[in-house]
Amino acid sequence: MDELSGLSGASPEERLRSVGTGIGLTVAGFVTALVVLFAGVQALSAAGIPVQEQPVLVIGLSIVLQGLGFGIAVAVYMALTKRFDLLKYRLPTLRDLGWAAGGLVALFAGYMAIALIVSQLGVDTAQNAIVEEGRKNPQLVLYLIPLAILVVGPSEELLFRGAIQGVLRRAYAPIPAIIIASALFGVAHVFALSGSGTGVLVYIAVTFVLGCILGFVYERTDNLVVPALIHGVYNAILFSLLYVQVSGGV
Repeated sequence: MDELSGLSGASPEERLRSVGTGIGLTVAGFVTALVVLFAGVQALSAAGIPVQEQPVLVIGLSIVLQGLGFGIAVAVYMALTKRFDLLKYRLPTLRDLGWAAGGLVALFAGYMAIALIVSQLGVDTAQNAIVEEGRKNPQLVLYLIPLAILVVGPSEELLFRGAIQGVLRRAYAPIPAIIIASALFGVAHVFALSGSGTGVLVYIAVTFVLGCILGFVYERTDNLVVPALIHGVYNAILFSLLYVQVSGGV
C-alpha cells in the first residue's frame, strides 16, 4: 500500500497542470469524437446511405467513430508533447491474464455491491441511453456485444487509463492519479445517460468505482491491454445478459 500511496516529487503547480491536462484530454476526446462522427455521417449521406433512418447503424457508427475520435485525440496529444512513451502496453503474459480474470471478478463484485446498496436505499439509477435503445431493439444488442470488446473497452481505456492516468502519474502517486482519472471517467458518462438528479449521481458513482478498479489493475500490470480486455469483456457480458432479457431467452 505504501507503494501506491507514496508521494511524488512534483510541485503543486505541476500537479495542478496535470489535472488540467486530464480535463483537457477528456474534453478533446469527446469533441474529436463528435467531429469525426459528424464527418462520417455526412460522408455516408453524400454516398446515398440514409444513415439517420437506420437507428442500429447510427448507434453502431457512433460507437466506432467515438472510439476513433478518442484515438485521434490521444495521438495528437502525444505528437504535440512528444510523449510517445505515455502508453504502456505489450502482449499479455500469464500474469496479465490472471490480473484480467481477477479484475473482471472485481468489477462484477463491485457492481453487485453497489447495486445492493442502491436498492436498500431505494434510489433509482440513471440508464445509459444505448442500453435503453437496446431494450427496444434486441438486434442492436447483438452488435453491441462485439463492439464492446473491439471498440468500447480499448478506446475508453486508451483515453482514461492510458493517456489521462498516464499524465496524472507523472505528477501524482498512484492512488491520487487513479482517483482523479476515475472521477473524470465517471463524469464523462453523464452525456450518455437518460435520467436526471440523484439517478445520474448514482450512475457516476458506480462508474467511478469501476474506473478505480480498472486503474488499479493498470497500475499493477503496466499493460493497457489488461484493463482494455477487462472493460470490453465486462460490457460484453452485460450486453449478453441484456439480450437474454429483452429477447425472452432463458
